[in-house]
Amino acid sequence: MLQKAAELLHPGLLTNIVQQREIISRFQSLPKLRLNKEPVKKKAAILIPLCLVDDRINLLYTLRSSKLRSHRAQVSFPGGMIDTKDSSSESCAVREFEEETGLSKNSVNIWGRGNTIIPYFGPSITPIVGNIENYSIHKLDPSCDEVAKVFTVPIELLACSENRNHTQFRGNYSSPVFQYGDDIVWGITAIITHLFLTALMPGAYCARLPFIKKYEARKIDDRS
Repeated sequence: MLQKAAELLHPGLLTNIVQQREIISRFQSLPKLRLNKEPVKKKAAILIPLCLVDDRINLLYTLRSSKLRSHRAQVSFPGGMIDTKDSSSESCAVREFEEETGLSKNSVNIWGRGNTIIPYFGPSITPIVGNIENYSIHKLDPSCDEVAKVFTVPIELLACSENRNHTQFRGNYSSPVFQYGDDIVWGITAIITHLFLTALMPGAYCARLPFIKKYEARKIDDRS
């Protein structure tokens, strides 16, 4: 699988518009995820940033600051709430990317968007895909109020089964979990990662999320 992933993740992908459009088409064709059936008024957008590190395509994540009120010290993609100065989900995603990482929003080449996700709690989330041109760790200047650190993970390592697990929640569904060193990607960020990898690497990333039904306690028939 790693060999197949390496073929799909050739560095030339970051400049191949045709391949990028195919990936976005597959991303949009995935089933829509709506966990909350109630109307959602608040809207957010996140950026799924791809970048080249040592000639390997990586995904960029942030570790949220412990100072934040919600989702503190959790791994996430750059992003946030759409406000009045944002003309679109894309403009929100790149604005938040710049504010959180210190990298210029002008360095992001937008590929397109995936389906909007409605989680159990909080705002709707629209994932925007794009690559960072001329990425360098030395250009990072994370917001100390929002971000504890910025890190990148080679995509083929995320796809590797040894770095992937799942957790099971009430409500009859399972969620993926990815681990890279000390960093654990879980929750909605892991779900978005899983969906994007499915679209990015067809045939190479075919992860399934098992669900184990709870066993009902059986009454012991004591005939003694």
